Amino acid sequence: MLASSRHIPCILLRSFTSKASRLRPSIARIAPQQHPTAIRALNVRMAHTQGGSNRPSNRLANAKSPYLLQHAENPVDWYEWGQEAFTKAKEENKPIFLSVGYSACHWCHVLAHESFEDAGTAEIMNRYFVNIKVDREERPDVDRLYMTFLQATTGGGGWPMSVWLTPDLHPFIAGTYFPRFKFQQILHGVAEAWEDRQEDLISTGKNVIEQLREVSSIAASDTFNIQTAKDQVFSRLTKTYDERYGGFGSAPKFPSPSQTLHFLARYAALEKDASKANRARDMAVETLVKMYHGGIRDVVGDGFARYSVDDKWHIPHFEKMLYDNAQLLTASLELSLLTPPDSPSRRTLLQTANSIIVYVTRDLRSPEGAFYSAEDADSLPSHDSTVKKEGAFYAWTVQELDKILGEDSEMFKWHFGCKMSGNCDPSHDIQGELVGQNILYAAHSTQGTAQKFGKKNDTEVEMQLAQCLRKLKEYRDKNRPRPHLDDKILTSWNGLMISGLCKAAEVFQHMNNNLQLAEAAAAFVKSRLYDENTGELRRSYREGPGPTGQADDYAFFIQGLLDLYEVSRKEEYIMWAIRLQDKQDELFYDKEGGGYFASAPDEHILIRMKDTQDGAEPSAVSVTLHNLNRLSHFAEDRHAEYKEKAYSIIKSNSQILDKAPFALATMVDGAMMADVGMKQFIVSGPVWDFLSAIRQSFLPNRVLIHLDPESPPHELAKVNATLRSLLENKEPDTRPNVRICENFTCGLPIYDVEELKKHL
Repeated sequence: MLASSRHIPCILLRSFTSKASRLRPSIARIAPQQHPTAIRALNVRMAHTQGGSNRPSNRLANAKSPYLLQHAENPVDWYEWGQEAFTKAKEENKPIFLSVGYSACHWCHVLAHESFEDAGTAEIMNRYFVNIKVDREERPDVDRLYMTFLQATTGGGGWPMSVWLTPDLHPFIAGTYFPRFKFQQILHGVAEAWEDRQEDLISTGKNVIEQLREVSSIAASDTFNIQTAKDQVFSRLTKTYDERYGGFGSAPKFPSPSQTLHFLARYAALEKDASKANRARDMAVETLVKMYHGGIRDVVGDGFARYSVDDKWHIPHFEKMLYDNAQLLTASLELSLLTPPDSPSRRTLLQTANSIIVYVTRDLRSPEGAFYSAEDADSLPSHDSTVKKEGAFYAWTVQELDKILGEDSEMFKWHFGCKMSGNCDPSHDIQGELVGQNILYAAHSTQGTAQKFGKKNDTEVEMQLAQCLRKLKEYRDKNRPRPHLDDKILTSWNGLMISGLCKAAEVFQHMNNNLQLAEAAAAFVKSRLYDENTGELRRSYREGPGPTGQADDYAFFIQGLLDLYEVSRKEEYIMWAIRLQDKQDELFYDKEGGGYFASAPDEHILIRMKDTQDGAEPSAVSVTLHNLNRLSHFAEDRHAEYKEKAYSIIKSNSQILDKAPFALATMVDGAMMADVGMKQFIVSGPVWDFLSAIRQSFLPNRVLIHLDPESPPHELAKVNATLRSLLENKEPDTRPNVRICENFTCGLPIYDVEELKKHL
């Protein structure tokens, strides 16, 4: 099973599990251990009672999702999520088998190869079930609901996700990856239970949904204390921090920036206790440094893999996801601003950011300027191969290294920890695909390598290693087929990438074209995924727009637009963000209970969940809290409205924030921003020196507003009284200056950069 970094909050888990345990039939009872002969006999008996069926052609051939297309040739009679499948299940009175995954998921491929491509297994599935395949990246609303059921009833989750539903879409049993024989047992067991105890399963499914609906509607309260919550999150991270290898908790280790790195950066920037602030910064920085030097980073071709199966960040699950790289880009740049300019750690953080930008813009960028979703974990070892293997694109044998690198090979192998027998621990290589292979990681420092091989200095070693890596990349690009590219473009993940590129444009300033890259991605969304007439976003694009936008599409993209405005000075982005926030409020704001739903309205999603917990991505509701904090100072005429909605997010989640704030770290640091107060910087005129000074400090509560009296129109002034007053001044100040405003009270204009730095 591919582990998931998302778990439902413990308050919800305990509440639901205590009730659901009385309702759900266990897999053990539904699918008892059966001998193959017994399974064949059962198959014959049920064939007599229900009759055979001829499988129609696989419907996924018409899908747009790369994940669904991977299953278009399966002998399984797959349906997409939709009315056709639901109607068939009701008309034929069959349970639904729901399979959820994504295109870059290794264990999804394993389940497919073992079971979905097996004619015998497919025959069982087609005879007794209506089979639905869902791309969790296209339909996070479907994934969210049934993943909550899976986690609550089993205590864990992940992909592939396998759920059995009644024709009314009520879940009654769920799991993840099953080996083929076990999977066949479960299929037969569920089919037999549906024949013999159908009313029990229907009743169970109904009760499950009611219990989920009850516990997902936690009553609001006013008990939340921000000081207590932020200290609890910091304490939890301190206790789980791995002092030796960085990261939090034990293997498998996920980067999970939203749960750890982003919170720690903001805590470090705002905490008044210097020892705590430094501790927070150092844990986050060291984690990123260890990741950069580990095998989770593609040492040859840049970018970061999904997660590490071991404690050392050495052996990754090799899929590369846009959202991981986008968040790590932002985190590395924010933390670099908290790190002394001349420190080795700052250099590594900037190298981390550059590695991500190089990878994403080279390998995940579409010709139109948007960013694709992912690259697969599995690939063919060579152009002559017919069987894909996990990590085949990234691993090396010693013989290959010797052949490619020649006399430089010994130093290279020592530096990157390569061994004749391979350097992958067999306990982390379940399928034995990495036997004799080496995953490159910095086993020794450049200084240690220089000493061992008699080099003049670190610089000489770095140059020689860089030359070796170029040779390996050239060889890899020529001789190994690239992993499958998921060329689906997601609005939400492009929003995250836009934010990362905007931060890069600020930190690196004039050294690259990051702003242009961010603007190109935003332009793609506007032209292909946005309806100017309705103000609505679509979620995905591949050969045309995909499903309707979800809350994270709005939240992450609005965040990206706010960042774009601050770095580009173009009012079109801030005005678009305001309009999108209005549309998000219309579609997702809970007028009765407060806060925001995560799912768009859909009659087939039985529960509109709010899903406030961070996972591999930040919670959309929590990012919305950050957006509302900022918008209330950009469009300050609407401050009361935005503040009320922001407060409703905190209030509607106060019970979870009280009992498990570490599950909602992004929401906690959003509340921290509101508690400290946002700080407006209104810059007027050609003020590049002022902007440079502001941008070289990490100010998480910053709101940067641009005002040029000589360059109308001033659209933002229509919703910002402070800007209107400055523009209406009969004797406007034409000298470049910065005003710093707090609590809607502005200080005197600052005309000197050194004076400005004193206020930072």
